[in-house]
Amino acid sequence: MTVSRVQAPADSARPPSDALLVVGVSHKTAPIEVRERFALGGERLAEWVEALVAAPGISECVVLSTCNRTECYVSGGGEDELDRVAREALCEAAGLGSEGSAYLGTLVGERAVRHLFRVTSGLESLIVGEPQIQGQVRSAYRERRPTTAGPVLHRLFQSALGVGGRVRAGTAIADGVTSIPAAAVNLARKVFGPLDDRTVLVLGTGEMGRLTVRCLRREGARRLLIASRHPARAERVGRPLDAIPLRRDAALESLQRVDLMVTCTESEAAFVRADHVRRRGASRRPLLVLDIAVPRNVDPRVGDVSDVFLYNIDDLRRVVDRARAAREFERERAEAIIERHVGRYWAWHRSRRAGPAVRALHDTARHFVSDGLAGRPAAPRDADDEEALRVATRAALNRVLHGPTRAIRWLAERPDGEARLKGLEPWLAAGGGGASQTASLDALAVPAAGSPHRREGSD
Repeated sequence: MTVSRVQAPADSARPPSDALLVVGVSHKTAPIEVRERFALGGERLAEWVEALVAAPGISECVVLSTCNRTECYVSGGGEDELDRVAREALCEAAGLGSEGSAYLGTLVGERAVRHLFRVTSGLESLIVGEPQIQGQVRSAYRERRPTTAGPVLHRLFQSALGVGGRVRAGTAIADGVTSIPAAAVNLARKVFGPLDDRTVLVLGTGEMGRLTVRCLRREGARRLLIASRHPARAERVGRPLDAIPLRRDAALESLQRVDLMVTCTESEAAFVRADHVRRRGASRRPLLVLDIAVPRNVDPRVGDVSDVFLYNIDDLRRVVDRARAAREFERERAEAIIERHVGRYWAWHRSRRAGPAVRALHDTARHFVSDGLAGRPAAPRDADDEEALRVATRAALNRVLHGPTRAIRWLAERPDGEARLKGLEPWLAAGGGGASQTASLDALAVPAAGSPHRREGSD
């Protein structure tokens, strides 16, 4: 399966040092056996991001790695260079070489912004509207904020989290089955019927494990076991949830009394093997195994064992398709909220191009003021008078420049703003004179329908 690179629309021009794009893989572009190769987490993720930011051209980076996606958001040099470096780094981390690039998609500019807003709102999830993705995006951003998230990605992720909250508050997109554990439990209920007389083992004590136990409780499951490699952690998590804590190896040795096993640990290798389920003996008691982890916790050969029924996270698609169709109207309302905020973020991103012109305006104005003060008639003044004069002059200058500064930033937000600013900067640096005066004033011209002081309303 090949995912072609998506180009930004023509109005997305920007300085080479301010490009923004996302490169990644998701449940829409790759099967689980490929996604688990790209999964990054823990110290490995931190080291990988630090190394990527040290590469030429990349100044900011945040990586979102979940069960359903691994996406690298980067800002810095030219788009082509960012794309190449990020793809090579992801393929190297996955151990797939250049062939891994066929599974990676790239979105640039506004399309990258729109994609993250959709991800955070739950529209790109395997289960549309799932609430867990909001916390996963927040964690990814907070982990990188002190080191590799600069002004572009800081503003992007803050905006995305705000949009996710607005979508959930303003629509019913999260109604119904909206989490992977809930979908897994729903599948188990379809297989077994009521779960009140079934023994259930949950392998994993993280957020997914705790959420799975709560979903099982809501469906009436009474005999719950929860296991971890660390007995103390199983005890700490299991007791408040009224689940019997076990050590992982002990739990795998006692599968003969288990009807349903759900695995959701962060292990990088499949630790549940076929020999574990063969030890169940000749009781012929069916075992349903739901592996909702990425990378997978269960060796696929487990599914070949007699009376064992194995499902992984991709198999849950069939369970959630009907719920997705029922929420289509809410998706349209969510898209409308997202589009408003994509426009606002991208206007801010384009306004960053105004920096050189604004600096030229302020530097020239300060130079003229300094020259004027230096050439004034000499008069006896004490130090306090001089300082008061400097403060008053700076305050007056800032008030005079406020309007022109806002106008320049508004100009930069326009799709054609970069071309206009190129002619404006030399004129500002020259103090508004010279042969380029007419052309530069033309660059400042605004349509009758526009105004640098116009502001959009809130949601």
